[in-house]
Amino acid sequence: MGPSTVPQVSPGMAFFTDFVVTGAVRGADATSTPAEVTGLLGDAFVESRTGLGQLLRCYELVEVAWEREGDGWRGLYVTVQAHRLDVPLSVDELATELERAGFPLVEVAPDGVGCRRFVRADSRVAVLVDEESGQVLAMTTPAWFAPGARGEPSPWSRESGRDGVRHLVGLGAAEREAWARRRAPGEAEEAARWWWFLWVACRQLLPDDGERRFGHDRSVWEVLALWLLGSCEGAGVLDRTDAVCEIVRYGLLEPDTAVRACLDAIPVSRADVATRESTPYARENLVAVNASRAAKRLTLAAGELLPRVRDRALRAEVAAWLELRTRLM
Repeated sequence: MGPSTVPQVSPGMAFFTDFVVTGAVRGADATSTPAEVTGLLGDAFVESRTGLGQLLRCYELVEVAWEREGDGWRGLYVTVQAHRLDVPLSVDELATELERAGFPLVEVAPDGVGCRRFVRADSRVAVLVDEESGQVLAMTTPAWFAPGARGEPSPWSRESGRDGVRHLVGLGAAEREAWARRRAPGEAEEAARWWWFLWVACRQLLPDDGERRFGHDRSVWEVLALWLLGSCEGAGVLDRTDAVCEIVRYGLLEPDTAVRACLDAIPVSRADVATRESTPYARENLVAVNASRAAKRLTLAAGELLPRVRDRALRAEVAAWLELRTRLM
């Protein structure tokens, strides 16, 4: 099948397992531009725009969405609408094939309204399944839920999280550490969930630039946010890539420092990074594939800050990584 066409009605199992493993359809993923998607998937699509500044493109089963960013478009998601299939796709069959290939799905907490949820964390693909029939309804990247602490319901109330964060923001470093030692759960999984719970509460309360909240300015909140992210990383609920991307997303460091953090977190050099041309998506290549994925996410995060970066060497290094973007995994 050439690059100008996409499976339209009932593609084989390989199409679905490939999407779960790669997070892409024929190389088109959630970071691809509209022009790149056209080059990879062709022009046989229906396109619509919303009043919210979003662009949605539909290739039968495959939907790609973007949101307006300046003069261009930022990718939002790619979804395979499996519920449209003529013959339902069974999650058991899908999971069996992925297990055989060495890329098993992980089930996370159900959504509470009749659906089971699965995720392949490295490709950031979420799979939504009808709880009663076992039929796959949709597969989306990036996943809107996660395995482990981030995908489980919190046993603590939202208000208790906000109260804790409001208290923490007024404490010094030593006081924060003492507070955490007294309150953090002793069991590792519970502690990971607790740190994630506090970070979610903090990011919901972060003031906008120049705003004061609960008697504290933005800089004090940034210090607390960075501490909580470091604690999430230490507890294993976030890896370094996730933590740095959160730092960029919430503007916790000034641009040059944040970009330097992105570049420092890339786990592989440009000369050695795996690309779609050089490295098959195989179990034995998973370390290299995931390093390439981390490089892509961190490069894109750094690229968002590029217009505000002063250091020419940093700008040049980010630009060099951005040239590799479409080739990264």
